[in-house]
Amino acid sequence: MLFSTRIASIFIAVALIGWGIMHFMIGDFITGRAPSWPEGLPGKLAWAYASGILLVVSAVFIVFPNRKTLVTVACSGLLILAWAGARNLFALLSTLDYGILLTKFGKSITIGSGLLLLAFDKKRSAFTFASICIGIFFLAGGIQHFIFIEFVKTLVPRWIPGDVFWSYVAGVGLAAAGIALITGIQRKLAALIASYMVFVWFVILHVPRGFGETASYNEWIAIFEALFVAGVLVVIYWNADPVKPVDH
Repeated sequence: MLFSTRIASIFIAVALIGWGIMHFMIGDFITGRAPSWPEGLPGKLAWAYASGILLVVSAVFIVFPNRKTLVTVACSGLLILAWAGARNLFALLSTLDYGILLTKFGKSITIGSGLLLLAFDKKRSAFTFASICIGIFFLAGGIQHFIFIEFVKTLVPRWIPGDVFWSYVAGVGLAAAGIALITGIQRKLAALIASYMVFVWFVILHVPRGFGETASYNEWIAIFEALFVAGVLVVIYWNADPVKPVDH
């Protein structure tokens, strides 16, 4: 297959480095689509820079693991779950917005739980937690493809005919993968197929949007999100069986 645990770790590391650098460029904590810094509260830049450094250091430890890897990567995961995930959940419950806020919440728990999976790769609880979190994100995203079809179809590259059809296909794929990841039924197969699916979107959708007329910080955050998710799904694939995954 195309992906291995080594390639997956590189994907994830690149994403973390990208977000870490963006913390400095934007001057805010943007990983996991965290809400903006509370207005009037001092320390915004210090928080952005410190968390950005932590992400970059975590990336280095993921590619070159050592005894400090577990603590550093786990801290990054818990930080994203707390600062992005919990705050997005509060905003979601406060507004019941099943659009952008639900998406932001899904991305934050996906990234946070994915890093915990890397930190505690031998713990089945971390594997199950990450699978369920990503499954929730995928299931919600799949349903959103049907609810917000008029928006979703605009994301399909112009050179691909049948934008509505492919939007529905992607929605079905996301929902099916989400259910499999949550329930554990065909979880390994779902992780494999979903990793390729997300990587294809990374190549034909996110990268062109990041360099094209839609280029923006938001698009670059999305580029790294797609790369991260593809990598974590590969990790889930190789850890879906009790047998120790092979570092190809």
